[in-house]
Amino acid sequence: MNTGQTTQNNRHAVVIGASMAGLLAARVLSDHFEQVTLIERDRLPQTVAARKGVPQGQHLHALLAKGGDILAQLFPDLFESLTSDGAIRFTRADMKIYQSGAWNGRFPGAIQIYSQSRPFLEQYVRNFLAERGNVNFVQACEVTQLRATEDRSRITGVSLLYRDGKQSEEELAADLVVDAGGRGSRTPKWLVSLGYDQVEESSMKVNVGYATRIFRLPDHLSLDWKMMMISPVPPHSRRSGAVSLIEGNRWIVTLVNMGQDYLPDDDDSFLEYARSLPQPDIYETIKEAEPLSPILIYRYSANRWRHYERMSRLPDGFIILGDALCSFNPAYGQGMTVAALEANTLDTCLRQQSQKTNTQRSYSALKIQKAITRAVEWPWQMATSVDRLYQEAQEKQTWSKSLLNRYMQRINQLTITNPLVADRFGEVMHLLKPPTVLFDPRVAFAVLKLELVSHRQKPGTPVVTEASSSAEYRSSTSAQSPV
Repeated sequence: MNTGQTTQNNRHAVVIGASMAGLLAARVLSDHFEQVTLIERDRLPQTVAARKGVPQGQHLHALLAKGGDILAQLFPDLFESLTSDGAIRFTRADMKIYQSGAWNGRFPGAIQIYSQSRPFLEQYVRNFLAERGNVNFVQACEVTQLRATEDRSRITGVSLLYRDGKQSEEELAADLVVDAGGRGSRTPKWLVSLGYDQVEESSMKVNVGYATRIFRLPDHLSLDWKMMMISPVPPHSRRSGAVSLIEGNRWIVTLVNMGQDYLPDDDDSFLEYARSLPQPDIYETIKEAEPLSPILIYRYSANRWRHYERMSRLPDGFIILGDALCSFNPAYGQGMTVAALEANTLDTCLRQQSQKTNTQRSYSALKIQKAITRAVEWPWQMATSVDRLYQEAQEKQTWSKSLLNRYMQRINQLTITNPLVADRFGEVMHLLKPPTVLFDPRVAFAVLKLELVSHRQKPGTPVVTEASSSAEYRSSTSAQSPV
């Protein structure tokens, strides 16, 4: 576990995990280190295919606009290659969304979204990353522990176990180790074994479930949209669904429930579930479609954030990001984009380090971890505040929360008819701008005007209850967020 290495340089970095967070971390590190080794438990497919280590990978995924911007910077030709081989590019005008009991106004907008299957995107990112001569993939291999200096103040490498053949072991030295190993990360146990404190965790149960199938639509079906989403009408339903065009002229359909509702796992129940949504449009779209895949089920129990930034000390030369750090309810489509934000932050920190001399340089884990935390805080607050409202819909709330819920309810109603509000809300949901833009004077004036009109039309009607307001906010926000 220990080694005598006491100096650091920019020769070798190790990344644990080859999912999107690990791939993006490796891309950033390739600009700062002579060699980057990416270690993955799975044997990576050579073509577009799902793999065991990404159980959610075959369900509908979204890359938010901010994530797309970062990927385009890291891989300049990525989206040109994706779209030339079948990925779909569209804007808000191509999205048909049912929320708060009404269909959205399909206004033109500047935000561009790319739709493709998760394995398709990962394969292209892996290929682009492999073209960088200093990145090496080590497959069918797992990290069993961290190597550290004698005083355990700095990580100097990892111990490996190759899972093929005779299960050989090896030690690999590194100047920086990044854990992007996902929700099953062993870092909490590794740190305790090195004499560090147990990391604090924040969590919130969500119990969201997915049922997904890919279809080919009939030739005679003419559609004026590329993605459709239907959210629940509170408080009667917790079911939602989405369908999106992906590569290969195929359509991926994901049906969602919040809570303990069943998930359809056969032909008839899948169609019946789609028909049970607040609007039958997904059912009408797929009722005569040709299934191209089995029905796949995925369940996600809870949001979880491991607060490494709160620890009194961390070993230097070691960083945690991706789902190993913080994982979100996948219904909001934030995961890949947050991983991109974290990789971007890591890049900024390393560029600041590069300005120091070699003797001054030390990859301070705690400093970098706190910087990465700032990239996590806003998406975490967005996701968990919505989930909390859903859970607490029947609980009494403070006047300030009730007022905010009411404001957000009006925001969501205005996205149906008001292009400005729809633009601002879209920028927030795609992590392009902070939530404060929703309090822009023009947006606030539109909210106030809608509130006054509502009272004039229904004199004496009381403000909606906390329960209904919370539920509406929950459902309409998730409707704006890709599944």
